[in-house]
Amino acid sequence: MERKNITFKNKISQTGFIVLILLSFIYAHPVNLTKITWDLNELKVRFVSYNLNKPFNEEVDAENFNKQKVFDYTLKHLSIQGCKLIPDKIKISKEIVVDEYFKTKCQPNSKYKIHFDMFFDFDKTQKGVLKVIDKNESIYTFLPSKEDVIVKVNSNEVSFIEFIKIGIEHILTGYDHLTFLLMLMLPLIFFTDKFIKSFIYTIEVATAFTISHSITLSLSVFNIITPPENLIEILIAFTIFLTAINNIYHFVDYKKEWFLAFIFGFVHGFGFANALKELNLQIDDFVKLVLGFNLGVEIGQFLVALISLPILYILIKKFKKLYIILSVVGGIFGFLWMIDRITGIGFMPF
Repeated sequence: MERKNITFKNKISQTGFIVLILLSFIYAHPVNLTKITWDLNELKVRFVSYNLNKPFNEEVDAENFNKQKVFDYTLKHLSIQGCKLIPDKIKISKEIVVDEYFKTKCQPNSKYKIHFDMFFDFDKTQKGVLKVIDKNESIYTFLPSKEDVIVKVNSNEVSFIEFIKIGIEHILTGYDHLTFLLMLMLPLIFFTDKFIKSFIYTIEVATAFTISHSITLSLSVFNIITPPENLIEILIAFTIFLTAINNIYHFVDYKKEWFLAFIFGFVHGFGFANALKELNLQIDDFVKLVLGFNLGVEIGQFLVALISLPILYILIKKFKKLYIILSVVGGIFGFLWMIDRITGIGFMPF
């Protein structure tokens, strides 16, 4: 019974603020109200600028205003945790109504903390109304006494799927990771007499690589071990170079190629972790999101192996020298990536 009363009160509250929004559209100069609409891809902020001379220390009109200054002020007082707001465009009507548009780049999540305190420092009567458009529409309010709200979206399953997609995309667009995978596959093809053996060895190598990179990925995301990002990128290039050298001089037998994948996988795991950290991964989502990312990486690797292994097997068995040529090319790429990342010149196009 109590829950029903609370729900009823919330509906009344939401209805009241919806009415307030409608009234604001009727009158030419709505007072003390900022309206925000977020459809999870684009954020729109609308407010009346009759008192912008206070925060900007200058008069603002439709013909004369500093767009960047308006954007900067808004971003200073409006933020979405886990999202980056990118200024897109701004409009000012003759009634001095400001419409700002932001593109939003967010980490997949089921809830977001939003902070809003525009004009609250000099006007305690100010209000903010946020409409979130997801699978459903929700209304949230901001007051000087309530500057933060938690927005829940229907994205629990989407989060996991999105991180699978990110993992697939990361491996398919990570040319250094793909080159490393290719260098590992070459001996498994060249020194075996049957395709099925090459396939089995490739599965063993991929499994060893998965185990080790999952360990360092977890350690880095939990901030237990956090080596410098640039150092990791250099070491990833170095693993490619060493693997290519091993293909030529055979320091490690092809039947123990899984050992190289396991050892060097620790380095690549830190590289995967850096990709996740750019998304501001939340610890409470660790299991679900990291498992999704890892699954995406494995799916990407499997797709690459599934497509390239038969083709490489046929070509290398027919043209024996191709094994050496590809190993040398891979070694050169690894060396160039290493020099490029050490110097920071940026001469490598990918």
